[in-house]
Amino acid sequence: MPPETIGMQRARGVVDLHVSNGSITRFYQSGAAKALWPKTYGSMAEAVIVNTAGGVTGGDIFSYNATLENSALAVTTQAAERAYKSRAYPAQMSVKLIARNHAALHWLPQETILFDGCHLNRKIDVDIDTTSECLMFEALTFGRHAMKEVLSDCLFSDQWRVRCDGELVHAEALRMTGPIHAMLQHVAGGAGAELSASFLYIGPRLAQVEAQLKTVLDRLSSRAALSVWQGRLVVRMLAPDALYGRKDIAMIIDAMREHSLPRVWQ
Repeated sequence: MPPETIGMQRARGVVDLHVSNGSITRFYQSGAAKALWPKTYGSMAEAVIVNTAGGVTGGDIFSYNATLENSALAVTTQAAERAYKSRAYPAQMSVKLIARNHAALHWLPQETILFDGCHLNRKIDVDIDTTSECLMFEALTFGRHAMKEVLSDCLFSDQWRVRCDGELVHAEALRMTGPIHAMLQHVAGGAGAELSASFLYIGPRLAQVEAQLKTVLDRLSSRAALSVWQGRLVVRMLAPDALYGRKDIAMIIDAMREHSLPRVWQ
């Protein structure tokens, strides 16, 4: 344990969900991480993750796992995650998603808000087979804009690894450190964006999802681009205004799914 965490209260949280043939076969939660199962009226069930600590800070460790077999599940969060100011040792967040045997797993958390001075490492691992689909979404809000916050000293690290039938099919990594506000203002960085979002789809509906997205991208107020190659679809979005960016996110997710947004988003 790092010296700066000794004797200090730290948040720990684990959620581990297994769903097979539409039924919950494992439901484990501990610490500051909880999961709720709201009643839904569509064909896709929803699980809502709640961080009862209210956010993450230095030394916190959270782990979220979901395994599906022949089932459909959307996993989301009750509210935006908050990465608070912390000491040198970063918070750790890991996500593990597994989809097998005609499963549909949609990872749709609400955005992560980076506070000035935050230190957060996040890792997302996805393992699916060729009969299943995975839709992943993550968004970052850069500071508290109503308070005119400037991100003068932050660390945010994000790694995604996606495998299909055991073969690595998608990998990406993002690392921002130091006075990231200046980088975000640069035209080759964030181009002044208050919010960024990434969307990834891998599955048998690829052509359909691409066609539906092309009908909405020109109607967005944010800057967005779509790429499709080697069996995967990626959308990147930069929003100069966080409020309008959230509306654009909803339009993109609606176009990519055959289901409405999780009710908690409303």
